[in-house]
Amino acid sequence: MFRKVEYRRLYEDVINQIETIILAGQLAPGDKLPPERELAEEIGVSRGTLREAFRILERQGIIETRPGGGRYVRKLPEGLLDKERILSSLETAAMLDLLEAREVFESKIVELACERATPVDLETIEQSLAMAEGEKIDGLEVLNHDQAFHLALAEATHNIVFVNIVELNLALLFQIRSKTSVLPGRAKEIIAEHRAIFEAVKDRDSQRAREMLLVHLNNIKACIQKT
Repeated sequence: MFRKVEYRRLYEDVINQIETIILAGQLAPGDKLPPERELAEEIGVSRGTLREAFRILERQGIIETRPGGGRYVRKLPEGLLDKERILSSLETAAMLDLLEAREVFESKIVELACERATPVDLETIEQSLAMAEGEKIDGLEVLNHDQAFHLALAEATHNIVFVNIVELNLALLFQIRSKTSVLPGRAKEIIAEHRAIFEAVKDRDSQRAREMLLVHLNNIKACIQKT
């Protein structure tokens, strides 16, 4: 009933297979899905990949987990199997996971920046902020500023591993952040949040820097959840 999926699109293929099987009538509302281990082996994916697909399908109301164990097909409202909505939910879930990771490693970055930032590091960040504050910038321009700001903070730790982690994370977040940064008023808010983080770093106040960073990341999270 199930087939092997291509590695390139694991989550999407798992979701697509379950949709297709339900629509074909091979699994009807109320039917129980095969056990997780058995289904993962039959499809040819890890149990982690299968669980991620289940998480999205449950959010969309396509399947449900019942007390006592097991996942079941639900009766689907018309139009629920909208692939764009499903993939958008998957993308958003992944971005929220990335933000959760940022809360951990960027908290350490601002702490180290408070300890290690040189006068040159601080001047570089200050000039970037002043330029952004003095110009009327749109969503895409503020996105470039945001990336430069977070990279500059990482560079102020003088730890190349943190720089590489931030570069990778920002690249992964680029698509969703290009949406959230253009929400009304968001560009100015981003710059103001950066200013608050920077002032704490300049004052060598690691606790305040971390608090301001978490405010910034929580605001990004709220914007993502609105899109």
